[in-house]
Amino acid sequence: MGQISVIVTVYNKEDYIQKCLDSLLQQSYQDFEIILINDASTDRSKEIIERYHDPRMSCYHLDTNVGVSKTRNMGIDHASNEFIYFMDGDDYLAPYTLELLLSNVGEDPLIGASIFKAGKIDIPTEIGEDSYHLRRLRGGRKIKALRRRSATNFLIRKDFVEWHQLRFDEEATFYTDLSFSIPAIVNSEEIPMISGVPTYLKGECYDPIDHPTLMLHSVEEKLPDLFYIYHKMKLSYGETKSISRYLDLLLLNYYSKSITNKATKEPSVLFDHFTALKNCLALVAPGRIKRRNLVERREHRLLQKGKKEAVLKSMKFRVRLRQWRRALRKKHLLMRQLYRTVLVKMPMKERKVLLESFGGKGYSDSPRYIYEELLKSNQKYDYLWVYDKQKKDIPGNPKQVRRLSPAYYYHLATAKYWVSNARMPNFAIKRPETVYLQTWHGTPLKKLAADMKEVRMPGTTTEKYKRNFYNEAQKWDYLVSPNDYSTQIFRRAFKFGKEVLDVGYPRNDILYLPDEEKKGRQQEIKAKLDIPADKKVILYAPTWRDDEFHGKGQYKFDLKLDLKEMQERLGDQYVIALRMHYLVAEHIDTTGMSDFVYNLSDYGDIAELYLLSDVLITDYSSVFFDYANLRRPILFFTYDIEKYRDSLRGFYMDFENEAPGPLLKTSEGVLDAIENLERIEIEYESKFNAFYDKYCHLDDGYAAKKVINRVFEPEKAEV
Repeated sequence: MGQISVIVTVYNKEDYIQKCLDSLLQQSYQDFEIILINDASTDRSKEIIERYHDPRMSCYHLDTNVGVSKTRNMGIDHASNEFIYFMDGDDYLAPYTLELLLSNVGEDPLIGASIFKAGKIDIPTEIGEDSYHLRRLRGGRKIKALRRRSATNFLIRKDFVEWHQLRFDEEATFYTDLSFSIPAIVNSEEIPMISGVPTYLKGECYDPIDHPTLMLHSVEEKLPDLFYIYHKMKLSYGETKSISRYLDLLLLNYYSKSITNKATKEPSVLFDHFTALKNCLALVAPGRIKRRNLVERREHRLLQKGKKEAVLKSMKFRVRLRQWRRALRKKHLLMRQLYRTVLVKMPMKERKVLLESFGGKGYSDSPRYIYEELLKSNQKYDYLWVYDKQKKDIPGNPKQVRRLSPAYYYHLATAKYWVSNARMPNFAIKRPETVYLQTWHGTPLKKLAADMKEVRMPGTTTEKYKRNFYNEAQKWDYLVSPNDYSTQIFRRAFKFGKEVLDVGYPRNDILYLPDEEKKGRQQEIKAKLDIPADKKVILYAPTWRDDEFHGKGQYKFDLKLDLKEMQERLGDQYVIALRMHYLVAEHIDTTGMSDFVYNLSDYGDIAELYLLSDVLITDYSSVFFDYANLRRPILFFTYDIEKYRDSLRGFYMDFENEAPGPLLKTSEGVLDAIENLERIEIEYESKFNAFYDKYCHLDDGYAAKKVINRVFEPEKAEV
């Protein structure tokens, strides 16, 4: 076997480079060198790289950023082994990748393999000959080696690179890989390709907003690069039919979708690049143009005649046509199309307030208490409460609208005010006149939004989740914060730059009722739930773990509390109320314990359950921040704290030192603590007081009134 020179280019990859290098150093094949070129990173990349002292690593730290093309070319110049292999600093390899490629390259000048997106890929611990597919690409089929337009995951002979003078075009950035890969393919008679098994994994983009990967940059940034590479490759290698076809389709498809979609929103994208676009499209094979649809063919003729406004008009027509064709496939798509093209243009209803809590799942949380305070005001509004499955019992007899019903779209489009404690649907269009009050739903213990490194939730990816969250937060006009600690986190994690209302949580106002009134409410709730009046109530409210799912829409929860043992030891004095996350509430088995266990996961408002309970058991849920306002005992059942803290979400605060109660790892430990609550309260008194002063300092029972004075009645904002 020959030796390999692995060329790794790095620019501001502090969140990725360790995983990249570790995956290299853990390869089953070890006879390689690493040529690492740090392209003047301004983050901690250099510091992390310098922790490695493997003699096979040669590191070059540049003082000036020169771009990926030049750094790769520098790597080629420094390469001393028989084969070259390119890696980006935010990607990583399966442990068998280099050995697999080397063992299958034979006498060929290069071999390639599929490129996978990281995140949900299972990497086998070992592979055999039946684990993958090896095929040989010849003639026009060689073009299939241009996977994702990337030059990574090719193992290529150094003498082949030098003989054909293969280099990356240093005038290009976003499409520079094609300037290397296309001539490599043209000069190869056939190319072996491996598929069917993960080898090279493209790392997830942890910050698609402020630090996007090259391919996530905007259309207008990439256009000059695309035109340059298309023009150069077309003139140099256009005689090869498959290359010509590939380049033409690359340009036409990008024009038809990305350029068109962007230009219809920002016409300058078309006008500023019109001449370059015209010149490139003039090189497209006529037969390729003839295969486009009628509207697009006419559009190309207008473009060649230099009629900018007519081209833009045609683009807008194509976008609308595509949207309506898609909308006619399904009812909900049709409603969304009507919403964005018709309903959002209807007159705004200045007195209409649309409220929803947890996507319509309940009449609860801060939207409820803001609404009830609004009912007391002299201002008259038209209230609409959104519900998900069934209507709620709501005072004031407001109109209730089912989520995603035709009426919902109408009221969403015409309401002057939106009040919500969670994200609205991604398709929601906030009109300039709309006032969006976001209350959020908890003091953050776990990392949120942009502060999360990786997102492991069903139905999404890290990049998609963060981008959607960012787009949502830009719609908010006001964001309610329960304390100074949260304000700092919210601004960073949500990338929120508008007004934060530092007033405490309206949902906690109920916790500041006079003591006698609180006792009365507690007995009312017990009676409503058929809980014996003489029994104390334990509230168990754990968080949902991000990794507890079988698949999209299929969730799980493994209850670690021994409910039967609890009933035997505590049943004479206590009952336990379960408040599980709605995604797993139906999966809890309480058979045979109906007089001790009350599954209140569907109970409308958790604030009332706080009043009901005498002690709280939780873990990493933010409920303990709110419950602390009552100054009642809190126990933390943290049986998986190492995994949750280090692997899943991570914590903002020093949870283990600041928690206002004991951290317990076994069900037995929880039982012992409940049987010794007085001792626990004395032991944690000073820690509880410090916690209260830091996280409950804004709550005083008047948060809802303060929010209303600022958002709905600004003339009273000084109150």
